[in-house]
Amino acid sequence: MSYKSLVNNGLYNMNAFPMVLYETAATWRNLLDKRLKPLGLSQAKWRALLLLSMTKYPLTQIQLAKKLGIEAPTIVGLIDRLTKEGWVIRQDADYDRRVKVICLTEKATLTLDQIQNTAEELSKELLAPLSEAELEACIATLQKIKKTAEESYE
Repeated sequence: MSYKSLVNNGLYNMNAFPMVLYETAATWRNLLDKRLKPLGLSQAKWRALLLLSMTKYPLTQIQLAKKLGIEAPTIVGLIDRLTKEGWVIRQDADYDRRVKVICLTEKATLTLDQIQNTAEELSKELLAPLSEAELEACIATLQKIKKTAEESYE
């Protein structure tokens, strides 16, 4: 049955899917946050470190803020805390000395494996009840929704 027919037949609450999606993501992040607390990492910090580790080139503050979905003033405070705690450093960009890029320190690089292993362990635990087919269908569905959202955002 299509989404439209579900809605037309009153079988689907328009708010159910977005709420379940939001609550699932929030619960997942909170569980990971709890497991990474012993490393001295809050959700904002570990998300920033993971994003920085996944990019080919160092990011500017503005680029990092966009990827994290936060405002420019918020990113400044976050980077200040990460710098103070020895996770990142600000450096002049190779292409323009006026531009600062955010680079991971050795401390961050050495901790990334632990962050990723913890995230993978949690994923395995939370996804264990799903069959391979269910997981593939879920991923495909979420990718479609994401693509539609990105296209309508432009």
